[in-house]
Amino acid sequence: MPEENNQYTFENPEYRKTYWHTCSHVMAQAVKRLWPEVKLAIGPSIDEGWYYDMDAPFAFTPEHLEQIEAEMKKICKEKLKLERFELPREEALKFMEEKGEPFKVELIQDLPADAHISFYKQGE
Repeated sequence: MPEENNQYTFENPEYRKTYWHTCSHVMAQAVKRLWPEVKLAIGPSIDEGWYYDMDAPFAFTPEHLEQIEAEMKKICKEKLKLERFELPREEALKFMEEKGEPFKVELIQDLPADAHISFYKQGE
């Protein structure tokens, strides 16, 4: 258990992992706002940060990254409520199919039939 004074700092590995996971969600939201046609795959936190696999009909450039960063800052300033919810596998499949996210559908299809899948919502 972390000491009380470093509970919400990068000294706490669990906090750091949660922070990076949230960053990946904010980045995905920014990308989808800017380019709705981009398809999302996975965006986990890792030992040294986080990443997000996605499929875009173009190659990301430094200018795109600047746009993403600016949109992420805008999203953070909106102070949107972050909500976690779970769906049974079949409902999760339908949810991602309706959103047009084939990579998410593929990931869910690989899970057991009785799985409950967690999702996060912030804003749209």
